[in-house]
Amino acid sequence: MFRRPKRPSHSIDMAPLIDVVFLLLIFFMLTSSFSPPALPLALPKSAVANEPPRPAPVVSIDADGVVALDGEVLIGEQFEAVLKDRLAGEDSKAVNFRGDRGVDYGLILDIMNRARGAGASQINLVYETAPTP
Repeated sequence: MFRRPKRPSHSIDMAPLIDVVFLLLIFFMLTSSFSPPALPLALPKSAVANEPPRPAPVVSIDADGVVALDGEVLIGEQFEAVLKDRLAGEDSKAVNFRGDRGVDYGLILDIMNRARGAGASQINLVYETAPTP
């Protein structure tokens, strides 16, 4: 019978405010990436340049079980000695492994264990990505 009048809502609709904030964020992100550096600097030159880091040694194993280190075929215990010499001056003791699809898994594990024994702390497996259809 008697209806109370609705009280007016004193809340602010947040959706338009959030939209404006996101638009401003995008605007400032885009404009800051295209702006030149704040301080133009003339950097000093050095007579001595740092030597670029050497790439990690690559161990290759073909389907017949022949092991090569950076293209040099190694037989038996030669592998550990040569790899130890190559890793001696390196900060990152990383070694990249490339193996043929038909290589015996036990041989790969044996060579990896020998590489660890020679001082390798990181072993990376090199592979080719399959083409996407």
